Amino acid sequence: MKKDLSKFELRQIGRKTYDEIYARGLFGSTSAAPSGTLRGIDVLPSDIIRQKLNRAIQVYYGQKGVLPNLIRPSTFFEKLTISKFFAPIIMPSPADKLNVSAFVPDGLAFKVKTIDVMWEGYQPITRKIIDSLGLPQGKYYAKSSGGTGRNIRFTVPLTDKDALKIEENSANWLIDPHGVRAGEWWYDLMRAKNFIEADLSPNDGSLTDWKFHCGGGEILAIQVDHGRHSQHTQTLYDADFKQIPEELFFPFGPPEAKPIFVDNMILLSKMISRHFEFVRVDLYHSGDTIFVGELTLAPMGGQRPPNSYALDKTMGSTWPFSL
Repeated sequence: MKKDLSKFELRQIGRKTYDEIYARGLFGSTSAAPSGTLRGIDVLPSDIIRQKLNRAIQVYYGQKGVLPNLIRPSTFFEKLTISKFFAPIIMPSPADKLNVSAFVPDGLAFKVKTIDVMWEGYQPITRKIIDSLGLPQGKYYAKSSGGTGRNIRFTVPLTDKDALKIEENSANWLIDPHGVRAGEWWYDLMRAKNFIEADLSPNDGSLTDWKFHCGGGEILAIQVDHGRHSQHTQTLYDADFKQIPEELFFPFGPPEAKPIFVDNMILLSKMISRHFEFVRVDLYHSGDTIFVGELTLAPMGGQRPPNSYALDKTMGSTWPFSL
């Protein structure tokens, strides 16, 4: 019977992996970052990089029962782990939700916009601020420019309960660092800013999330989320919009017919992703317009392998890794 590796043994493997990467100069580890970019290895101390690689090894081994190969990465999780710390990222941080427009290409034959921002500032979002905007009755979002899950949906007229919740949370967003445990170093390079944006959701339901996982400029998977606040499904398709019947992080639902706007979303995602080793381009569609929501550099902080090992391998093999 095979003996499970201890945490000590896993840390030893992580240390050897880190040392071998630098000894062999893998992934540009001994070269300078291209002008106008930064990498995790340029920002984080070496002991933190080593710790995060250790963590990735422990997470993968704990879930899959096998060791990840971070010297010759081939799966999605392995490549994302290396990309997170060794891939150059254009600065200022593309993870800033208020900076997304800088990556939207010009001259497209279809309508592309970022979501309208009603207010932004380096202060908590108070009732006084919201009331001063004279917003029409309807639905809106209070958000932070940096971080996942930092958003609150509210309606106008504003209730006292929502006003208090927004003010308390938005005050915390300004001072609570995001992504430290996951090693998402790019968030620490930006000053968090609060903002209010329109809610694009139709009156008769929720807006569909379209997320395009792109590696090496190629579409690795198209993720379609439904029912995020009820029975959450996460259905995946390949670049030809053929369903991938595998589980990413949530159960998948039944396949749907290909919407006419998806080809434009694919083109837009590939154009944006040319700037990155990996990026998830988060899009919405409303009316005749594609909206760019945000650019995600490490889904789930890069700390969680896909539930399906087959999917992890498929997305990895589709990714033409350039590091």
